[in-house]
Amino acid sequence: MNIKEIFDPDWQALFIRFVFNILMVFILTRLFYYHKGKGKQGLLFTYLSISSLVFIICLILSAVPVDMGFALGLFAIFSILRFRSIQLSPRELTYLFVSIGLAVYNSLTNINTNVIRILVGNILIIAVVGITERLLFRTGEISKMISYDRLDLINEESRPLLEKDLEERFGIKEISRIQTGDIDAVKNRVRLKVTFRDREGKNFEDL
Repeated sequence: MNIKEIFDPDWQALFIRFVFNILMVFILTRLFYYHKGKGKQGLLFTYLSISSLVFIICLILSAVPVDMGFALGLFAIFSILRFRSIQLSPRELTYLFVSIGLAVYNSLTNINTNVIRILVGNILIIAVVGITERLLFRTGEISKMISYDRLDLINEESRPLLEKDLEERFGIKEISRIQTGDIDAVKNRVRLKVTFRDREGKNFEDL
């Protein structure tokens, strides 16, 4: 590729589309997923990186004749991704797949397609995710898993005392639901899933 090809209109259009895709994914993940810190900061890097990678791969697949079996096998890699260092919640996986979907849509849409149509497609996808996010998570409720050492407080009659103890020891307020998990009578411990309202976004949600 020589210097003239860099300034070719098609190359410029692809570069603009690449930047546009990154901007859309950034808006999606930063404005909705990581709004008020209710997400993992490291996943912002993951969403942007994977979206960029998929965008470039789709461009290659659309520009070079590739056997269908090879193409399917290549994208099968993404279907078996496992983030073994962390577990992803359904919400986080959804943002991952939407980021990939945006990259595929923005890269494979015909180069001559009206930019307004591409923009509308992106806005519709982001709008669906954003509206759903705000409707489902507007209460600011999150869940935490706690290894608790007071078996005498896990019965229903002691619920007020349990909530008071959780607030005093862990600073958890506005509890809406407490669910009991594994109970170890030998070690005198019980696994609790506590759902509460986190108005200031100081906590991240456990799975």
